[in-house]
Amino acid sequence: MASVSIEERKSANGNSKFRVKVRVTKNGKKIAEKQDTFSTRKLAKTWGEKIRNEMEAIEARKKAGSFREEENLKEATVGELIDLYLRLHDPDEPKKPNDPSGAIEPLGRTKMYVLNALLHYPISAILASNLRADDIIAHCKLRRNEDTNPKPQTVFHDVTYLHTVMQSAKSFFKINANLKYHEEAIPLLVKYKLIGKSQPRTSHRPTDEQLQIMREGLRKRQEHRGSIIPFLDILDISLLTAMRISEITRVRWEDFNFEKKTLIIRERKDPDPTEKANKHSVIPLIGDAADIIARQKKSTDPEKSDLIFPYNSRSVTAGWQRVRKELGVGDIRYHDLRRHCLSNLAERGVPLNVLAKISGHKSINILHNVYQHLEMENFDIESFTPAFIKK
Repeated sequence: MASVSIEERKSANGNSKFRVKVRVTKNGKKIAEKQDTFSTRKLAKTWGEKIRNEMEAIEARKKAGSFREEENLKEATVGELIDLYLRLHDPDEPKKPNDPSGAIEPLGRTKMYVLNALLHYPISAILASNLRADDIIAHCKLRRNEDTNPKPQTVFHDVTYLHTVMQSAKSFFKINANLKYHEEAIPLLVKYKLIGKSQPRTSHRPTDEQLQIMREGLRKRQEHRGSIIPFLDILDISLLTAMRISEITRVRWEDFNFEKKTLIIRERKDPDPTEKANKHSVIPLIGDAADIIARQKKSTDPEKSDLIFPYNSRSVTAGWQRVRKELGVGDIRYHDLRRHCLSNLAERGVPLNVLAKISGHKSINILHNVYQHLEMENFDIESFTPAFIKK
């Protein structure tokens, strides 16, 4: 049988913490023990009772010969799970040798902000294995009633990003998590308009005038004392290669071939995380792209000396956003440069399958529907005239 004991401890500031121990004994000897600390006695008691039932069930299955060790999942709160997920995607977090998580891309700015914010809400104190639909509904009600009056679309970010974290619990962190809450909560959240989906963003392909204004603004920022980021070179590489900013700040010198004017992009973003196919791409370096890369100074930091652009991608996009706001250029995001490049290439006659190779898209439909916003007056008709009918 398993026993549960709860010990109250006072911290230096006078707050109470409750340490709970669950112990399994056999013939007077301890054979298994789990412990954790919680902010309230109620939470400690809930966890203790749950762990006791689980440990007793495990011992019964061991006795019957039906227990598999990998099924022995740990317990953690939603907040603890979020913290693990954030550290997994933190490029500055030390990784163990041969840790596959080392290739995981950093989180986007919005997702990182939302997950960090969730740590300060009551939902983060609930055990991941005990999360229920009513907990999500209560959280969304709390959010909608805040003084900031967030829209349903904003609250929807909380729900979707938390679900992503919960999905990684068992397979990646060996943490017990209940996933049924999501499908139970979503219909009710939509019905009562606690969440809503954002309208698709219309095309924001930057104009030549907007790009020129941004170029001058970035030039001033680059020339500012203390600035180390070559904003103009990175801007031109974005416009010539259609690479994501996260890809630009990851490319290595060993993958650059000046003679052949090519660059290998490794571990490209894939909408299907289970896809095991090679995610590396070889792209052509058109225009001045190869010369721009060749003139970059090698970093003196031993940990970054292999990178062509050894800068934080978030610092690059933050600089872009500040310049954009200062100059009032409009809602032109850095990712729109990718769309602009691909549309330019299409207008000059580059076939769709070649565009997909350059962009890294496996779905031609996504490339066609999202990134090709062509200007018919810019179409290079000559490129589409077959050689045998040209005069």
